[in-house]
Amino acid sequence: MTEADLYRKTLIENIIKEGTQKNNRLNVNFKHGKGVYSEVITLDEIKTVTDNFTTHNNVESFLNEFISERLAPIMGSFNIKINESEIDINTSDCYDGYELNIPLIKENYNPVHELFNEIDQELNVKPKTNPGILNKASNTPITKEPGKEKTPHIPTLAKKEKTQNPKKVDLILKSIFESKFVNYEMKTDVGDWKAIKTLKQEGKLQIIWESKEQQTMIIECLIFPADSNKVTIEVKNRSGEVFLSTFFEIYRIPTDDFSAEKFFRKTLFSLLKKYIDTSVIQIDPFRTQFVFWKTDNPNFSYSFSTPNKNKILLDLISFISTARKPILDDFFEQNNLKHKQGYLQTLLDSAEAAGIFRFKREGNEILILRGPNYKAFLEGKVRRVVA
Repeated sequence: MTEADLYRKTLIENIIKEGTQKNNRLNVNFKHGKGVYSEVITLDEIKTVTDNFTTHNNVESFLNEFISERLAPIMGSFNIKINESEIDINTSDCYDGYELNIPLIKENYNPVHELFNEIDQELNVKPKTNPGILNKASNTPITKEPGKEKTPHIPTLAKKEKTQNPKKVDLILKSIFESKFVNYEMKTDVGDWKAIKTLKQEGKLQIIWESKEQQTMIIECLIFPADSNKVTIEVKNRSGEVFLSTFFEIYRIPTDDFSAEKFFRKTLFSLLKKYIDTSVIQIDPFRTQFVFWKTDNPNFSYSFSTPNKNKILLDLISFISTARKPILDDFFEQNNLKHKQGYLQTLLDSAEAAGIFRFKREGNEILILRGPNYKAFLEGKVRRVVA
């Protein structure tokens, strides 16, 4: 920590613990568990710290590093987190610098904490039938399924050590989803999916997603059933016919508002989108829109789902269309790619496996021709699936 950071920490401590502001360029304000850290940083100061931008490309990179690497640890020492989802470093009220306004959250603050404490106090009463047993909602194991065969990716020891209050987690998840993600839409290869409603199933949050393209198809997500670390997924139609079912294992259970929102944005939505793009896409009525190719070759890491990101393949298709005789060596020669020919061989082999090209040998020459799936590739309809 630099001398400037130590001085900054002292100023923040004075404000938080004593309520005294000793520097009019720095302040911290809190109300109902949320707050803002404000600091004016001049351009001259930034130039000095970055050695006139030799250590950072621009002001934005400096500010990002300042927030994540320098300010966040200081605030963390006071049990305060930076609200990453609401950061905006692109606005400034200062003509010769930047007035940072960083959103903050108190780690241990929650408006319903008193409710949870009451739950624990009520349960913290020895029952008359068996006074030797002490019931308490807190410190419940992260999963009731410690068997390795049921949760193979999480160490048993970690599952035993990680504890939380399941009732608290359920309430927070439901509150955050219904306040932050009402009518949330997820963009996938088979079109958008809309979160149309939430239910409570045995106290657990269940989210129902509807396909905007095929409204008869829905996905049911049940969050942490039976106080496990799982999210169960069922893909079905409205008549109840189940087409696919699976589950995701979640290692970090959200225990506050901040981590719950992060769980939805960065974990659940990402896992669900990936599952839709790789598995749901292969069932009716979605699969008819795409061409699938399979391979078990570990060197074939290409998917070819976005043609605009495959310039070499687009150049090859153009070459095939215009060349009198599409000789592969001629393409490498014309595009100055001879030195990369070996490197590109895996790409070409993958494209052949995907049906985008086919190769034909004539004497000592190798011709490259269009494959049966080249049109589907250009339309963005080619998808790779696990063999």
